[in-house]
Amino acid sequence: MKQLPQSRSLSFQCALWLGFLCVVLQLPVHAEPWQDSSLADSLRLNENGPNLTLPVPLPAGKPVPVPEVQGYKTESTNRGPSPNTLDEFSSLALQNHPRMKAARASVEGARGEAVQARLYPNPTLAGSSPQLAGADSQWNGFVSQEFVTAGKLKLAQQAALRGVQRTEYELVRARYEVLTGVRRAFYKLLVAQRKLIIFKQLYDISNRSYRLGQDLAAAGEGTKADTLFWSIERDRAEVRLLNATVDIETGRRELATAIGLPMADVGSIEGDLFQVLPNFDLKHLQRIVIVRNADPQAAETDIARAQWELERSVVEPIPNVTVMGGYQRQVTPVGLVGAPEQDQGVLEVSCTIPLFNRNQGNIRAARAEIAKARAGLRSVEIGLAEQTARIINEYRQARRQAEWYQELILPKAQETVRVTQLLYSEGELTFLRLLEAQRILTETELSYVQSQGTRWASAAEIANLLQLEDFPLTMATPAAIDLEFVKQEDTMERQPPELIPPPPQ
Repeated sequence: MKQLPQSRSLSFQCALWLGFLCVVLQLPVHAEPWQDSSLADSLRLNENGPNLTLPVPLPAGKPVPVPEVQGYKTESTNRGPSPNTLDEFSSLALQNHPRMKAARASVEGARGEAVQARLYPNPTLAGSSPQLAGADSQWNGFVSQEFVTAGKLKLAQQAALRGVQRTEYELVRARYEVLTGVRRAFYKLLVAQRKLIIFKQLYDISNRSYRLGQDLAAAGEGTKADTLFWSIERDRAEVRLLNATVDIETGRRELATAIGLPMADVGSIEGDLFQVLPNFDLKHLQRIVIVRNADPQAAETDIARAQWELERSVVEPIPNVTVMGGYQRQVTPVGLVGAPEQDQGVLEVSCTIPLFNRNQGNIRAARAEIAKARAGLRSVEIGLAEQTARIINEYRQARRQAEWYQELILPKAQETVRVTQLLYSEGELTFLRLLEAQRILTETELSYVQSQGTRWASAAEIANLLQLEDFPLTMATPAAIDLEFVKQEDTMERQPPELIPPPPQ
């Protein structure tokens, strides 16, 4: 009985330590700062491109006001003027497009996974009573902790950080794909605006020709067939004019959708549809696209992640060590005089033995993933080279067609109208011939504008491949070369273009 105070003191100390441990376990857990300057600065990207180091801020979460449809007015009566330049539409798209918000959220999610990958396992607290009541009652409490060995957590985080890198490259890609959609929709609407002006001119010419044909037929100087012909031309011009107004309305809705605000008002836009764009050296452009584009860099992060996961799989068989410590108290049996109450300490160390499962299958699969990731990088590079060649083909043809219309075809059509007007003023040609010359000129202008639309669509795709922030393209654009068009005045001496010689053997 003399040992009872000492036993009670030991019991009180054990209970105190257990209570302190419970308090510690209830403290809030703070994620450890994985983005150290030495590590995060080498991995963090910005949506503007891979060479920037500032982190991408998450959206503030404030609701974006969406203006209602106001009949497609240029200015809203209660919201001020609508945007009308490409830069304004691009800024709105980057702020409001849901794809940008989703890409930023994916980056933050990947960063959270990287933090979680490095967190240490929580300790386990347990209490039990093998015999709750009776002469030999026992109570015990245990605390166990798993100790991770071989740097498994560090390797897992390194693999997760490659996932962060990949999502940041995907954010870069999403940024320029959104910008490309805005650029294509903007110039498509700009072409539609120009075509509407041309179709109005065509309708005016056809309507005047039809009325003149009617007057000539009534005076006995024309035939019914001539009147029917000009009637058909007027009807064709009218339906094309009506369709042009539909193109304007549709183009405005497409542009509003491209900026992520489908109900926004879009009015008349401003831009230089006839701006000179550079030519490109295809082979040089392919090399630059592979270097600058985010897709190959994202594929390289897949290779790095697979390599880290292989290292993680190699150390997986090294067992973790679990240490358990506890306290057990046994009550003195009733009627046993002089027997002290028993206070016992418990210690246990355990680990698995990698006898049969040494993670052989996962190691083999991880090696295969590295080979697959390397092949994926090569496939991405080949795909970009093929895509660049296809887009350059469309761009060159559209640009050359636009240049020929501007330098050769349009001047001839304008000269034809000028000469016809002169002959008409001298009484040598009829007014119908003058209207026909004006119609040909207008049709030529229409073809010229259509070629400009194809040229700008291809230029937007080139900017997407190069992931350029500045648009339109200029001579400062990578791989840009001088224009090769040479105006030849004398058509009788014009020579056919030379064929491209085959590469040397």
